[in-house]
Amino acid sequence: MMGEGRELRDKGDLKAALQRFKTADSLMHVPTTGLEVAKTQVALGLLLEARDTIAAIRKLPQGPNDPAPFTDARNKADDLDTTVEPKIPSVTITVGGTAEGETAAVSIDGASIPASIAGLPRKVNPGHHTVTAKGTSGEASQEIDVAEGDKKQVQLVLSTGGAGGEGAPAGGGEGEPAKESTSTSETKVHSPTVLTYVSGGVGAAGLVAGTITGILSLSTTSKLKTECPNHVCPAGQPTSDYNSASTMGTISTVGFIVGLVGAGVAVTTLIIGHEAPSETPARAPSETGGGNGGGEAPAPAAPESRLRVTPWIGLGSAGVFGTF
Repeated sequence: MMGEGRELRDKGDLKAALQRFKTADSLMHVPTTGLEVAKTQVALGLLLEARDTIAAIRKLPQGPNDPAPFTDARNKADDLDTTVEPKIPSVTITVGGTAEGETAAVSIDGASIPASIAGLPRKVNPGHHTVTAKGTSGEASQEIDVAEGDKKQVQLVLSTGGAGGEGAPAGGGEGEPAKESTSTSETKVHSPTVLTYVSGGVGAAGLVAGTITGILSLSTTSKLKTECPNHVCPAGQPTSDYNSASTMGTISTVGFIVGLVGAGVAVTTLIIGHEAPSETPARAPSETGGGNGGGEAPAPAAPESRLRVTPWIGLGSAGVFGTF
């Protein structure tokens, strides 16, 4: 166990190393095993546990025939205790808001603190802690972070809400008028925007132009195939038909590209959506009337968009379909 513990400690796995050293110490219960436990506890920030381990080493019986490693371990444990003691932080807790003659129950990280030492410095390990106080007048809690050597003061004030730590935001006093609160939220909506309509219109125009010019190009090309077999035309055949077919084909291709890009942009704006801030003021009831009487009528909710667009992709083709 000692050998495994040292190997794990060298690899940086201190928790596993501590477990091995504790196992070895429970079996042997000698100064050398206890010292390794204390050293690893210090490395993990368990300063209080390390001092308890050192105290247990001091209680081990000594004999004139003790081996030299035992004596050396005792001396090193004393030196370690001298080093650790000033590093241990402390917390002093005071509790306010208690009734006359009441004693609040105080705990740190769930461990109760005796009432007899209330208001006195309490040793804790470095790190994050939760301090809680409970009584008939209410309860309070506060989270704190302490470093090595810190000496912190924590003041808790009991309240029925449970948040009475020092520095907690104070609530409104009794009798204060209720303030109008406004809830602002950013939500995603998928209704059409100007960009949707523009890109959709451009896309539709591109598809229409591409379809018409494509039909004309195919018609002219079919005619030329009949009149000019094997791409050989009779003498005097004008070349304008070839140029026209080529031009129409180019325009058709461009039109389809523009149409698909426009449709893609339109669909994307609907799928992604856009931010629509909404403010919903919470108004207090009218002082002169109850319910909705005398108050401003709430604004009607915006109608939900019935636009539903779904893209589709097929073999060699693509498009969109939807309902309005």
